[in-house]
Amino acid sequence: MPSATRWAAPFAVTRIRMAESPYLGTDLAMVSVAQGHLDEAWKEVRKVAPLLTDWGTDKLRSGLDPHVRTVLIEPHYVCRDFRDIYSHFYSKKFLERTSICNRLHFFSSDIHGIHEAIRRPNQYASSYIGYSVIQPVEDRCLGRSVFDPLMLGNDPDSFFCLRTKTRTRINGADYFVSGYPFISQSGEALVCAHASLWGVCRYLSERYQVYGELHPNDLIRMTSSSAGRRVPYRGMSYRDYSEILTAFGCHPELVFAQPTNSDWRTDAASFYDIYSYIESGFPVLVSFRGHVVAIVGLTLREDLQTDLLEEQTGFYNAFLLVKDFVAVDDNFFPYQRLGFKDDPGNYGTVYTELPRVPCIDSIYSAVVPLAEKVFLPARTARELLYRILNSTAAKNRLETTLSEMGLHGEKLVSRTFLTSGAAFKNRKRQCMLGEIGDKPDDLCAFSLDIRMPHFVWIMEISTVSGFRKRRIIAEVLLDATTNKDEGKNACVYMRIGDTIITGDEEQEFEADKEFVQYTHNLGERDD
Repeated sequence: MPSATRWAAPFAVTRIRMAESPYLGTDLAMVSVAQGHLDEAWKEVRKVAPLLTDWGTDKLRSGLDPHVRTVLIEPHYVCRDFRDIYSHFYSKKFLERTSICNRLHFFSSDIHGIHEAIRRPNQYASSYIGYSVIQPVEDRCLGRSVFDPLMLGNDPDSFFCLRTKTRTRINGADYFVSGYPFISQSGEALVCAHASLWGVCRYLSERYQVYGELHPNDLIRMTSSSAGRRVPYRGMSYRDYSEILTAFGCHPELVFAQPTNSDWRTDAASFYDIYSYIESGFPVLVSFRGHVVAIVGLTLREDLQTDLLEEQTGFYNAFLLVKDFVAVDDNFFPYQRLGFKDDPGNYGTVYTELPRVPCIDSIYSAVVPLAEKVFLPARTARELLYRILNSTAAKNRLETTLSEMGLHGEKLVSRTFLTSGAAFKNRKRQCMLGEIGDKPDDLCAFSLDIRMPHFVWIMEISTVSGFRKRRIIAEVLLDATTNKDEGKNACVYMRIGDTIITGDEEQEFEADKEFVQYTHNLGERDD
C-alpha cells in the first residue's frame, strides 16, 4: 500500500521556544505512485494535501496517471496568485478560509527519498513533469499549474505547442518545467474568460520581459463594469478580452468566424487567419458563444483534409493538414484536442449546455495578443504574399525548381506565419552553421547580411511530404510594419530553391533546393 514519506531534518535540532512557531516545519511529503495501485496512491496524496477536491483529483489523474511515478507534496505553500485573489475577495466573505495552499510536484521516475530530491535536483530534473497549486476553494481547486506536454505522451513529430520555461523551488532546490500556464476558474471570483486570460498573460510575461506579471484580481479589476459588478460571476465578451489585453500592453487583433451550417469552409479565410496566428506562436483566445478557451498549439494529420484550394493561387493552405487545435480549457486538464465537428476524439463533445458543441468548426470569434509593431493583419499579409509568389519571376523559378527536383505536378502547401526579424536571423545562423538541419546551409548567410524589420510575415512553400519532414522549397518575407498599399514594395526577399530574388534581381547559388522549415514559434525543442 502506498504511504507518504514525511520530511525530517537530516540532523538533530535543539529548540527552545515559549510557544509553537509558525516558521518551523515545511512538512514535505512524498508518495510513490505504482501502476496497479493508483487509487491508493491518490488517497495518500489527499491525506497530505487535504485541499485537493474530487474534481481536482479527477482532472489531475486524467492527464497524469499514465506518466507519474512520484508526487512530492508541499502542504504549506503561499501562492502569490491565490494570495492576490484572497486579499481582494475571499477575505471579505463571512465564512473564513485559509490563505495557505498545497502544492504538488510530479515526477515520471522513482525518487529514493525526499532528501534526494532536495539535495540532488539535477539527478531528477529530466523526470520533472510539472506542478499544480491546490487552492482552498470549493470544488475547482486547481490553481497555478504548469505541465510539460512532451512528458505526457504527445508525439513531438505531430504535436506542436507553446511552452515557456518556468522555475520552481522546493526547499531551495531548483526545478524547471517548460509548459503553458494553467489555472481553473472558481466559478465565483474567476470565470472561464479570466482563467484563459490569466494563462495568456502569464505565458507572455514569463517568456518576454516587456510584459509585467498580472495576478487574478488584476484581471477582475481590468474587466469593464458597464454590464454590472465584476464579482461575483458575470459573463464576459470578446470586447472585455480585447480591452484587458490592450491594458496589459498587447495590441489585439479580432477575427470573427461565422461558418454557415457548421461548415468552416464557408468562411475559410477566417480559419486560415486563426491558423496563421497559432503558427506564429501567439496564444489565441477563441469563443464558442458561451465559453472561451486558449488555443496554444496544433496536431497534424497524415494527408490533406480536403481538396480546397486558395482562390487563384494554386496552393493548399497548411491549415488543411491540421488534425486538432491544442486547447487549454479551465474545465479540463491542459492540452486537450479540439477537433473538427465529426472528429470522435474532439474533447468538446462533453459539453451539452452550450448552443453548439465546441469544435474547430464552431469557433465564433478569436482574440490575438499581437505586438505593437505588427501593423499588417494575417489576411492582408497572405494576399500580398500570394501576389508576390504569383509574379512571373517567382512562378517561373518555382516551376524550374520543381522540375529539377523531379517534383513537377506535386501538391504544394503554403504556411503563413509571423516572427521577429531577430528570431528569424538567429534561426538562419543556426542553419548556416549546421546546428539545425542535416548539414550547413551556406545560402542562409544571405539572411544575416540584410536589414530586417522588427517583424516579418513569412510564407513557406513545401510539398505535402516535405511539410511533414519540416522541409521547404521556397520562402517569402514581407515587412509586417507595412500596409496593403505599400505591400508591392515591402518584400524583403524571396528564396526559391537555390535562388534568391530581391526586387528585379535574381541570383543563383550553390545550395540545396530543399531547406529547413522555420519552427521556432511552435515545436522548437531548445527552449
